[in-house]
Parts: sequence; C-alpha cells; structure tokens
Amino acid sequence: MRVSTPVALPLIVTVVTGAQYSDEQTTGKGRQTIVTVADQSIGEFLENVASQQVTPSGGTVAAVGGAMGAALCEMVCLHTVGPDGEGNASTELVDIRETLGDRRNRLLELADEDASAVDDVQTAFETDDVSRRRTAMKRSTEVPLSMAETCLDVLESAVTVTEKGTSVAIPDAVTGALLAEGALRAAVSTVRANIGMIDEAEFVAEMEQRSDELVVDADEAMAAVVANFDNRT
Repeated sequence: MRVSTPVALPLIVTVVTGAQYSDEQTTGKGRQTIVTVADQSIGEFLENVASQQVTPSGGTVAAVGGAMGAALCEMVCLHTVGPDGEGNASTELVDIRETLGDRRNRLLELADEDASAVDDVQTAFETDDVSRRRTAMKRSTEVPLSMAETCLDVLESAVTVTEKGTSVAIPDAVTGALLAEGALRAAVSTVRANIGMIDEAEFVAEMEQRSDELVVDADEAMAAVVANFDNRT
C-alpha cells in the first residue's frame, strides 16, 4: 500500500491487518496469536480487504495474486512430469516446480510483511520521531521491492513452463504468468510512490534503478511467454 500522507490513522490490533489475531501471542489487548494470510479462507481475506481497515491493502493483495500465479505454474509442471517426476517432459520442470513452490510460500510471507510494514508506517507517523518515520518508510519500500523480485522469478520460470509444459495446460501457465506480471507491476508502483517520501538520495536512486531493471526484465519474460503460447496453440 502506498502511504500517501503522514497522517496518523488508528491502529486496531485485534482485527485483521495483514494477519488476524486469536489467542496465543501477547499484545496490548492480551495474549493473542497471529493468523497469517495463508491461514485465512479466500472469503475471509477478501472481506478484510473490502473493509475500512488500513490493511490488508494493495501490496498484500498483489503478493497473494503473485502466489496464485506461482501455484498455477506449479500445477502445469505437476501435470507434465507427474507427481513423482517421472513424466516424459524435461526433468528441468521438476526443479522449476520446487522453485515455484518456494516462491509461492515467500510471496505469502511477503503478503503479511507488507501489511505489517504499512501498519508500522501508520504507527511511526503518530510520533515525532523522524528516524522512526524514515525507517518505517524505507521498509515500506523494501518489502514491495522484494515482492517484485520474487514475482520476476515466477515470471521467468513461466517462460520454461510455457515452453516445455503439457500443451493442454499452457493457458493455465500463461494465466499464472499474467498474475505474476501484474503483481510485479503493482509492487513496483508502490515502490515508486513511497520513495517520494524518503529523503535519502542514495537509497532512492538504488530503489529506482532496481525497479526499472525489474520492469525491463519482466517485459522480456512476458514477451517470451506470449511467444511460447503463440507457437504452441
């Protein structure tokens, strides 16, 4: 989520932010435990997005979308090589399937991290601590950048999946690639918005360069995915 103005918003710790709370972890409201995005049903998650809460918001939603894209590409690998990796396709897809599983899990972690980062910004701007505000804003930039980098891994894996995966499932792999690409671009847009509130020139320049490189690499990967689709359908 882009934090557009340094206005303090109420932080309610007993409702879902990036994660929901139940009864194990100690907080200001008692002993509670965090229920992650991955623990929620799709319906619960979307209800929390479509609410007046500050989080979960764009970054968390983008990360979940990227994770869905990874899952679709995993599915195509599975249908191609079989559950035991003994299909006729390239053994490369076995390794890619494992990589996609790792990226899917990482994106779900980043979904929670993004919501936490946004909450930290809101809390920081309730104080007069300039250093705390700067630290929070930098984290709210670094998390979506990590998200974009992880989505690029998914997108680049999708190039091979669309080239070597079973032909009947290529549309699924393309859908996965499109979801990853959309999540990447959403994350980059958040990075670009949030660096406008950071006054460290070196940090800003690095974030801009890495964001630009990610977009270029994403364009190349998506072009290859589309070419594979056109050649195989």
